[in-house]
Amino acid sequence: MGKIFQEKGVILIISVLILGVLLTLGAYFLTFTLTESRISKSQIAGIQDYYLAEAGVNEAIWKLKNDPEWKSNFETEPICDSWSANFSRSNTLLPSSSYQVQIQNSDCARGQIIATSSLNIANGKIAQRVVKTKVFKAYGSLTGDSAVFSGGTSENININASILNVYDSNFWSNHNLNISWSSDVNLFDDLNTEKVEGKALANGNLSVSQSSTLDATANCAKNVCQGDCLEEGCPPASISMPAIDFDSTDPNSYKSKASTTQDTGVCNVLCNGSPCSTRCVFTSSEFSNLLWQVGPDGTLTLNNEITYVTGGIELKGGRRLQINGTLVADSTIDIGEKQCWTNNGQKDCGYDQITVSDPGEGKPSGILTKGKINFGLYSSYQNFEIVGLVYANDEISLVSMPSAFTIRGGILGRKISVTSAWHNLNIYLDNTIITEGIWGGSKPPEGTAPPYSPVVTVEHWEESY
Repeated sequence: MGKIFQEKGVILIISVLILGVLLTLGAYFLTFTLTESRISKSQIAGIQDYYLAEAGVNEAIWKLKNDPEWKSNFETEPICDSWSANFSRSNTLLPSSSYQVQIQNSDCARGQIIATSSLNIANGKIAQRVVKTKVFKAYGSLTGDSAVFSGGTSENININASILNVYDSNFWSNHNLNISWSSDVNLFDDLNTEKVEGKALANGNLSVSQSSTLDATANCAKNVCQGDCLEEGCPPASISMPAIDFDSTDPNSYKSKASTTQDTGVCNVLCNGSPCSTRCVFTSSEFSNLLWQVGPDGTLTLNNEITYVTGGIELKGGRRLQINGTLVADSTIDIGEKQCWTNNGQKDCGYDQITVSDPGEGKPSGILTKGKINFGLYSSYQNFEIVGLVYANDEISLVSMPSAFTIRGGILGRKISVTSAWHNLNIYLDNTIITEGIWGGSKPPEGTAPPYSPVVTVEHWEESY
C-alpha cells in the first residue's frame, strides 16, 4: 500500500513539473507573440512614417518643377543662393499623421530638402522619421541641344558634297538649311536622355536635293513637318546667337582674363617643346612670328587657359598648332587656306594641323573669333580633333577637308558652310563645353539669367531616425 502511495506522489510531482514547464513555455510564447506583434506594428508604423517623409520630399521636388514662385526663387538671382522655404501637411495620407518640409539653398538651383514626418501610434506614442536629400538643376542647353548652330537671321547652313555625322544632338539653322550635291547628313539621338534629339530644325526652309540624304529623328521647318515636331513647332521659334564677351572692360571678358593671367606671370607658350613666350595676349604679327619661329612641321603649343590675339590668325606653311585651352581672336582665323608661306625670301609649304584639348572642368576650350573661321584644303595632313567650342560671330567655312575631322563640343556661327568634306566630319554634342566656351567658364556672366534643365536631379538621399 505504501508503495502505491509513493508512486502516486512521484506522478503528481512529475505532472506538476510538466505543467510548470508548459505554463512557462506558454508564457514565453505569449510574450514572444506580443513582442513580435509590437515589433510588427512598429515596423509598419516606421514604414508608413518613412513614406510620409518621402511624400514630403517628393512634394517639394514637384514644387521646384511646377510652382512658379518656388521655381523662380530656386533658380533666380539675387535670392537663389540663400533662398529657403517650408511647408507642412496634416492628415493628408494617413489619419493622425503629418509632415514638415524645409528647403535651404546653398547656391542657385542647388539646395537641401529636409522632410520630418510624424505618426501617432498606440498609447500616446509618436513615430518619427527624417529624410534629407540634396537636389540641383543642371544648366540647360544654350543652343537647344544643337551641336551645329547657325544663328544668323538671314544666313543659312549649306552642306554641299559632304559627309556629316552629328551625335546626341539636333541641327539648328535660324534661317534656311540646305543639303545638296550628294551630301550625306546623319543626326543621332542621345539614347541616355528622355528627350529626343537628332532633329533637323530650321526657322526657315529645309531643302534636301534629290542626290542627297538626311537621316534625322524629325524634320521641323517652315516647309516641312515630319516626325515629332510638337515641342519645337513647324517652324521652330527663332533662337538668337549666344553672345560672347570678347574684350569688354569686365574682368570676366576673355581679353581681361588673358591679361590678368599674363600679369601674374603664369602664361606658357612652347615652340617645338621649348619655352618661347610667357605671354597670353599677342598682336597678329607677334603671334605670326611665333608660328614662323617653329618652322615647317614645327609645333606651337599654347598652354594658356586663354590666348588672345588682337587681330587675325593665319595658320599656313606646314605648321602645327596645339591649343590646351582657348584661342580667341578679334578677326578672321584661317587654317590651311594657303599651302605655302614666304617670309624674308624663305618659302615653307605643307599641310597644317590644329588640335584643341580641354584643360579641365570649369575651364573653356576651343577656337573663338569676332570674325570668320575658315578651314581650307591644307588644314590637315591626318585626322584631327577639337575638344571645345568652335565659334565665329561671322561665317564658319569648311572647304575640301582632306582628312576626317572630329569636334567634341559644338560649332556655332552666324553662317555655316561645309563643302567637299568627303571624309567624315563627326560632331559630338557636349553642352558643358559649349556653355563654358560662351560664358568663359562654368558660371554665367553677372546679370545673366542662365537656362536650367527642367529636370531636378537628386544628388544625395539619406534617412535619419
